[in-house]
Amino acid sequence: MVRTLLDRELQELDEQIIQLGKLVDDALGKALEALETGDLAKSGLVIEADATIDSLRAAVEEHTIRLLTLQQPLGGRDLRFLTSALSIAGDLERTGDGAAGIAQIILRMTPLRSNGNLTSSIKIANASVGEVHDGIEITEATILRGILDLGHEARKALQGTMEAFANRDVNAARYIWEEDDVVDVRYHLVRHDLMTLLAGARAIPALQSDALILQRATYLLWIAHKLERVADHSGNICERVVFIVEGETSIKRTQE
Repeated sequence: MVRTLLDRELQELDEQIIQLGKLVDDALGKALEALETGDLAKSGLVIEADATIDSLRAAVEEHTIRLLTLQQPLGGRDLRFLTSALSIAGDLERTGDGAAGIAQIILRMTPLRSNGNLTSSIKIANASVGEVHDGIEITEATILRGILDLGHEARKALQGTMEAFANRDVNAARYIWEEDDVVDVRYHLVRHDLMTLLAGARAIPALQSDALILQRATYLLWIAHKLERVADHSGNICERVVFIVEGETSIKRTQE
């Protein structure tokens, strides 16, 4: 009877975490849509949803602590799940904070845009020898597309992570953790283009036609960083999935 009650409680906690993941994924998806379309109403929805995410995170923590305090004794895997639940909920809540942060940045960027135009550009005419972007025109529009691609990769990592958690799929968790390199590469490409746009003499032509371009570029860099952090939080959760199932304290890369 006691075990049956505990199993039910553990299942409810598991479902709470999965629901938290769904709320965070929805917030991130809406934030990316708002970034692509400039939908300020959708940005507002993301910001409003952050309170719900915070509340559910608190509920997960309260539930976890209650089980740790009252349901003794616990088996090894149960204990690993409960201690990991606190960490997982924290990573999900911070991912939700990132989505809300992106939505807030979108609102701040709106007054800085000229008729919503994202096509201000500066051609890389003096790139150093061997520069990948030599001769390629970098615009806010191309950078925004790179950020959206980064966001979609980060969201895919989050979705895969929550599926791995729900199924206790260690192989999937390890794979997602290793694929964090994909997100990192996209982030560094975006950052490179933004730094090029902001670089000294190259920025002068852009500033002459649009005095606000540096402010918008800085905001875009913030957004890119927040999206890169989504994958980092997903990697942390994947590490906890492995710990729950196998008792390891860190993920080991699969042998090729």
